Amino acid sequence: MPETPFLDTAARIARRLCRDALWAGNECNWLGWAVDVFGRNWSVVYKAQTPQLYDGTAGIALFLARAYHYTGERRFAETAVGAINHSIAAQADLPEEVRSSVYSGGLGIAWAAIEVGKAIGEERIVARGRRDAVKLGCVAERPVWLDVIGGSAGSIQALLDLNLVDLARQHGELLMRTAVKSASGWSWDTMPGQTKQNVCGYGHGAGGIGCALLELSAVTGEKRFRQAAHEAFRYERSHFNPEQHNWPDLRDMTGFMQQPQQPVYAMGWCHGAPGIGLSRLRAMQLLPGDAAIGAELEEALNTTVNACRQWIPAAPGSGLCLCHGLGGNADLLIAASDALGRPDLRRVAEDAAHMAIQQIVPNDMPWPCGVNGGGESPNLMLGMAGIGHFFLRLHDSAGVPSVMLLNGAATVTERGLPGNASPRSLTVAALSDV
Repeated sequence: MPETPFLDTAARIARRLCRDALWAGNECNWLGWAVDVFGRNWSVVYKAQTPQLYDGTAGIALFLARAYHYTGERRFAETAVGAINHSIAAQADLPEEVRSSVYSGGLGIAWAAIEVGKAIGEERIVARGRRDAVKLGCVAERPVWLDVIGGSAGSIQALLDLNLVDLARQHGELLMRTAVKSASGWSWDTMPGQTKQNVCGYGHGAGGIGCALLELSAVTGEKRFRQAAHEAFRYERSHFNPEQHNWPDLRDMTGFMQQPQQPVYAMGWCHGAPGIGLSRLRAMQLLPGDAAIGAELEEALNTTVNACRQWIPAAPGSGLCLCHGLGGNADLLIAASDALGRPDLRRVAEDAAHMAIQQIVPNDMPWPCGVNGGGESPNLMLGMAGIGHFFLRLHDSAGVPSVMLLNGAATVTERGLPGNASPRSLTVAALSDV
């Protein structure tokens, strides 16, 4: 595949990440802006990255490895190995309640290790990741988190992607037990103490949980999981605002907004139309012909298209991150373009990406990341690694699976490595016992 402005931009970001890596032996990490808790308050801080997929070295490793797959630049692979070494070495320090989390815990590190190993052609890393996934995929003794970002819904997707169906079923059973059943459908308390009602959306809400349960039903053939998914979607349907063409963000905004009584309609993977659209796109693939799901998908796509067309690179809050910025919103359009045969959707994503490149690259501007009040972050869902991954998707979406929805990710390197041989001489210290 010929080089494109999108691949060139992804490689530029990868080189920045390699330049800024801080090494200690065979591990590396980065400094960047983040939001953390000090006492009882959330604060914007500049700190070392976590080991996790969402905002840490596992996600950075994933991007660098996939960038290596397309460029053959050896330092991308070397730095990816250093980053995944850091993640694996830090697994033991993660709290027990997130060991099976994909984006926020140990299972995500294992999943990322498998993807990194495939992309750079290093079977030892793949083997270590598979072994860890079996150990880390079990439901915690005292489960706390249920959603895609932190809990069982995300675990289901990764475990099904790794063909660990029995472990995925355990998480499905937990979601069935913890569902809050009402006349308007099923929902889950995914953010204890932080919401006015159980939330809608993909990353934290009923849409992501419903999508995961639908995936589980498709693999196991158990209709009760499919029915639970329908109930999750019905709950979100009851909150849809036809005037806003969106679903509300039901977090408690008291203390963050001047008029907290006014409904908020977010535009992100975590809350709002783009993430809900992703769930409905996958649901349409598993339940073709469902008119209600199809109508919701069309609403989500139209709302996301309008947001991407109105995106302005230099405007306040106009980030490119995957979680709640243009990169994640446009990822829905890329996925829908591929699945539905809609090149018009891809053009919207490409136009916004070209606008970003034209303003940021020639002027050597910082990449607009997702920490409100902070600067650049190196990580996947809030920072530069995710922005780079977005450009890789634009370059070759058939070969670079989305990190927003993990089904099908195992196909990333079936076509083999580009050009150079596998970097077998890389030192993989954390994997020496494999």
